[in-house]
Amino acid sequence: STNSRARELIKKGGLPFTTVVAETQTEGRCRDGSRWHSPKGKGLWMSFLLQNPSTQPATIVPALTGLALLEAMESVCDSVDLGIKWPNDLVINGKKVGGILCEAFGKESLVVGIGVNLSQKPDDFPEFLLGRAISIEMSSGQVVEPSSLVGPILSSCKSSLDPLPVALSPKLIERLGAKSTVIGTGVSLSNGSEGVVTGFSPLGAMLVLTKNNLHHINSTAGIRFHIDGSKR
Repeated sequence: STNSRARELIKKGGLPFTTVVAETQTEGRCRDGSRWHSPKGKGLWMSFLLQNPSTQPATIVPALTGLALLEAMESVCDSVDLGIKWPNDLVINGKKVGGILCEAFGKESLVVGIGVNLSQKPDDFPEFLLGRAISIEMSSGQVVEPSSLVGPILSSCKSSLDPLPVALSPKLIERLGAKSTVIGTGVSLSNGSEGVVTGFSPLGAMLVLTKNNLHHINSTAGIRFHIDGSKR
């Protein structure tokens, strides 16, 4: 995967925003460890290095990267209604079109991996992704070359992540809320309580209001979103 290759570059002294781009990945992976399907020439598969102090909350970089990726894609992709499914997915009509995987390496380094589905047809996706994944071409008919996105994505990410802020500004929190697909969604928490997503904190955490408390959620581990009456 591009993340694995980027980790090797850290060992060799790679500088922040050193970037790895691949035509395909044989071991691309998602945040939950599942496989990220990366067919040759059908999408953008890239990773870059980032200096990240260990004291930095783990939720800030994915939030900032998600907004930066969305901004870059909107500048290149026509007539595509992109949304952010917290914490690290870009979606179109509820289907995943892009994802972010941030992995710490040592105390001061972070690898930020980005995958975007660009030109897949329905038959290009494995059966387990049918109905769950989509590409830019499937959504709008537009053919986007992977190389045309690399520059805008890196430029947008540098603007957002260099220097790395200690918190999201009110403007960014508002932007994240406006593009979020989970605001107002019911959620089951790991402790058995249920609530509703109301927004995001300055540290990038998802805010869930239950009957008695406002919870700051830093990970989707153990929680379930209620979508169309189901829990997933």
